[in-house]
Amino acid sequence: MKKILLVDGSEVTRQSTEIILSTMYGTFCAATGTEALEIFREVRPDLVLSQVQLSDMSGIELLHKLQSEFGEKIPFVLTGIDDASETESEAAKSDAWDFVRIPFAPEILLCRLEKVFLRADKLAAV
Repeated sequence: MKKILLVDGSEVTRQSTEIILSTMYGTFCAATGTEALEIFREVRPDLVLSQVQLSDMSGIELLHKLQSEFGEKIPFVLTGIDDASETESEAAKSDAWDFVRIPFAPEILLCRLEKVFLRADKLAAV
């Protein structure tokens, strides 16, 4: 079973997203970027799903710290509730693999994560 690290400062969003993800994946949750770094080191999840704005760093900063520490492409999907197109644009310009706007329909989230996993599998096979 693939493992996903869910990083979101909102307990409500974290819990509801974990319920959606746990139907198909092993899930691990963090409320901050610092907590996510610690969990990633222990668990080595297959994908990180992180809110763009965290209390201690941005999701993009978290991605860069993980890539720097582990020296590899990490399947990383950003989420955001901001209606401003700058947030999505910033995510698109980063090394993130996708961006999902909150709130999302469960089937949309699962479909998009599956596409990220397929892409990761293809890269690993090369």
